[in-house]
Amino acid sequence: MRQLLFDSHAIGYAAQDGTKLTVGDREVQSIFGCLRSVRRYVRDLKARPVLLWDGKAKWRYELFPDYKAKRGKEPDPRLQHMRACFRDQREDIKRGLGLLGVPSIYAEDFEADDLAGYMVRQYNAKGFQTFLVTGDHDWKQLIGESVTWVNHKDGRMVHASTFAENTGYLTPVAFVQGKALVGDQSDEIPGVGRIGEKSAPTVLAQYGDVPNFVARIRDDVANKRKVLKAYRDFAMGVPSPKEPEMTRLEVFKRNVRLMNLLTGPSPTGVQVLHRNAMDLDAFREFCREFAFNSILNDFDNFVEPFVDFASPSSLRKAS
Repeated sequence: MRQLLFDSHAIGYAAQDGTKLTVGDREVQSIFGCLRSVRRYVRDLKARPVLLWDGKAKWRYELFPDYKAKRGKEPDPRLQHMRACFRDQREDIKRGLGLLGVPSIYAEDFEADDLAGYMVRQYNAKGFQTFLVTGDHDWKQLIGESVTWVNHKDGRMVHASTFAENTGYLTPVAFVQGKALVGDQSDEIPGVGRIGEKSAPTVLAQYGDVPNFVARIRDDVANKRKVLKAYRDFAMGVPSPKEPEMTRLEVFKRNVRLMNLLTGPSPTGVQVLHRNAMDLDAFREFCREFAFNSILNDFDNFVEPFVDFASPSSLRKAS
């Protein structure tokens, strides 16, 4: 079986940033764009779709209170407007795609990233082939022989065979460890200091993994061999420049816990919305509600990819 996991916020924001559509005074381009985007990948990849939605990752804030501290507080009025409009359309995105038989998965205390990691582990155990449709490069750590990362904007794919070329790391484990060394500016997660985007892949390529790197550097120091100061400071427990209450190695270990989707905590309180809810007559009315005339004018062709994956017990034919 082939499965599609959509990063709903990624495709939603991309759609919101598209051509403006309105019904009355309300912007609805995110709804329209999500319908078209999901249909595109269902049709092209011939896979069963699922939408993954962000909750607030409570466990990450408990581990690191400054996580995403500035997210949503941008002074740029354009970004504020885009976020507000997308929030206003989220429930209708779930409703509209639900009428096409696409379920939405949400857990209050977990992000879509966590859900993706959890779902991939479940799908791998069942032998499914999975496509991850997102713009979030963190999801690349989930790539494997049966898992492909797909850029939500242009459809470009990263497979297990192209993972190293695309990421600069030989394995997903090295990818996570490299990110933990560097940090993640977009999430306000500081790195260990002086091991950055250029040097982290070199470290992992040379030493294999961080535990081996630390052991080797400590051995070099003990035997008075020449060692780069940045490497020595990391391996020997020098305080972090941005978090002096922690050593650089402690920062790394904390970051791995924050970033690792391969072995992250399993989401609790998972809600599955609109399961087996395909109703094509209701979807036609949904499109009329939002004046999606291009869909209405080509209705049978538009819904056909979804019908192919509908549960027989839930399918209601459009009149």
